[in-house]
Amino acid sequence: MTPTLSQAIEIKPEDFEPPLKRKEAAVPGYWTVDELAEELGVSVRYVHYLIKGNPKRRMYPQFKAYNAGTNLLVADADALPYIQKARSRNKS
Repeated sequence: MTPTLSQAIEIKPEDFEPPLKRKEAAVPGYWTVDELAEELGVSVRYVHYLIKGNPKRRMYPQFKAYNAGTNLLVADADALPYIQKARSRNKS
């Protein structure tokens, strides 16, 4: 019998080494498309593809975003695991 966790492991901004580039959130608890692009080192267009997908390249949405006027916001709970995954992929 394997032990299971009763609750999911939560990733916090303080857990990242090296620290995140973002010092102050524009919207607390959320990442804007520009902040995500800067953190990942990719273009804003690529982040839009991560959010909405790109059927021509068979790229499926990686996380959910919320419309806030003209901006798209990604929750910390979705963005932080993706940033961690992207960093580990770039290391290897």
